[in-house]
Amino acid sequence: MEEKIKHCLELQDQLNRKINENWKNVRKKEDFYRAIWLECAEAVESLPWKWWKKVEPDIENLEIELADIFHFVLSLLLLEKKPDLTYLYKGLNEDFTQLLDIEGDYINHYLAQVYTKDKDLYQEYIFLFERIAEKALRQHLNGVLFFFGLLTRKLMDFDRLYLLYVGKNILNHIRQEMGYKSGEYKKLINGLEDNKYLVKVIKEVNSIENLEEKLRNTFKNLGE
Repeated sequence: MEEKIKHCLELQDQLNRKINENWKNVRKKEDFYRAIWLECAEAVESLPWKWWKKVEPDIENLEIELADIFHFVLSLLLLEKKPDLTYLYKGLNEDFTQLLDIEGDYINHYLAQVYTKDKDLYQEYIFLFERIAEKALRQHLNGVLFFFGLLTRKLMDFDRLYLLYVGKNILNHIRQEMGYKSGEYKKLINGLEDNKYLVKVIKEVNSIENLEEKLRNTFKNLGE
C-alpha cells in the first residue's frame, strides 16, 4: 500500500504541475480543503438522502467522487513538509487507538451504525462524507485523513481506490490537454459524462496496465 500511495503522490504532483508548474506557491491549503467539502456534497447527491422523494443510489459515481476527493487529499499532503499518513492508515485499518484528534462521539456513532442489526449502509456513507466535509471546513488534516480512510474501507478497498484514482488522474490529464482550463473541453460526450466512459474502461481493463492507452484511445475515438 505504501508504494501505491507514493505513486499516487507522484501522479498528483505531475497533474498539479500540468495545471500550474508553480502550483505549490500559487495554491493555498484552503483551496484544497474547499474542494474536498464541495466534492463531499456532490457525493452525497448520489445517495438517497432526500426523504421526500425516491432516489436510486449511484455507487459508481460515489466511487468516482471518492477518487476526486483523493486528488485533493494528496495535494494537501504534498504541501506538507513532512507528510504524516498515520491517520489515513488508522482509518483504512479501522484502528481506533490513540486518536488524539478525533472526537469520541463520532467514533461511538460510527460503531453504533456498523453494529446495528438493521443498519442502513447509505446512512453510514453519508455520515462519513459529512465528517470528511466537516474536518475539511475546519482545515483539520488528520481528521480528513482518518474519515477518508474509514470511508474507503467501507465503500471499497484501497486497491480499488488506487485503480480509480489512476484512471481519473489520466482523465484529468486528457481534460487539461483538450482545453478544460480554457473552457473548450466539454465533459458531456454523446449524451454521457466523461466519467461514465472512464468507469466503462476501468471495468474492461481492471488494472493499471494499459489503462492510459485504453483511455486515450477511447477519448480520441469519441472526439472523431
